[in-house]
Amino acid sequence: SCPQHGGAPAEASSHSDTGATPVWSRPLGKCIGSGGFASVWEISGTPDVLKVAHADHDLARARMRREAEALAAIGAPATPRYEGSGVLDDGRAWIAMERIAGVNIADLIAAGPTPINHAIAIAAGILDALIRVHAANFAHRDLKPDNLVRRTNGSIVILDMGLARKLPTDPDDPTRAGVQVGSLEYIPPEQLIDAGSVDARADLYAFGCVLYELCAGRPPFVGDAAILERAHAALRPVLLSALANVPAELEVLCHECLAKQPARRPASAAEVAQRLRAVTNQPTLHRAQHSMSVISEGKQPVVLLWAELPRVDRALLGMLSARKITVVSQRGRRVL
Repeated sequence: SCPQHGGAPAEASSHSDTGATPVWSRPLGKCIGSGGFASVWEISGTPDVLKVAHADHDLARARMRREAEALAAIGAPATPRYEGSGVLDDGRAWIAMERIAGVNIADLIAAGPTPINHAIAIAAGILDALIRVHAANFAHRDLKPDNLVRRTNGSIVILDMGLARKLPTDPDDPTRAGVQVGSLEYIPPEQLIDAGSVDARADLYAFGCVLYELCAGRPPFVGDAAILERAHAALRPVLLSALANVPAELEVLCHECLAKQPARRPASAAEVAQRLRAVTNQPTLHRAQHSMSVISEGKQPVVLLWAELPRVDRALLGMLSARKITVVSQRGRRVL
């Protein structure tokens, strides 16, 4: 599958035909995948691929430079083997890297329930790769099932390092200030506020989301963008044991990774890996009931506003509704 960047789609490229085979120094085969940011092409006669950005602007080139830098620093087998990078004559950046053979974790989840022992093994493989990423002083910032591939030997490869942030500081962060990066189903609360200041514990939150989905068949929160943002910021997910028979230690570890405050998460991926491998595959004795007592954990503050407006018509009510504002009482031009 093609590595993709989370967040907003890439800006429109001035290169008119991104679907055409790029002109590179070596012959290219077929396009094997295309996402919102780049396409990936076979390099004829080799086991490698060429990733080419759709856009030819400075931001796209900066992201590809960051991905190349991260791949070279982290190295295989945690990430694809790095072979080289540069810029095509048309201005689009490219990276040559190892083609990863295996099963995409997103496809594995979509195929049906994952036995808990298999979920634990996959999660342990993700952590092994994540430890290497963090040891190289990078935070991934877009860890999700689509960016994870299980090789035939069971190890996990992390793809798409274009949103990676250097740790502890990153003055050359290629993401623009104030622009949200990452995929909303897996994004940590602090990354919603300021993606330019997150550390390795942001990846632990995303890992918690992936672990939850491996066990439950769905991520901790579902819904549209506004619902997901609010949920990651303020709501606790349904207890994992309400959706799957999981060992109690696994449930505790998963929910600790999903703590809203980074300081309340485990200290490192290595600590999570150690605790995960100590989990005994004994499911909880009683599955928690997905009842009002569980849903009540999702309580959140609301604001009540009593206002007198210049007018109250259908257009205004529609605008308020579109912004998740509910009119609970109306007396003429006065609304609550």
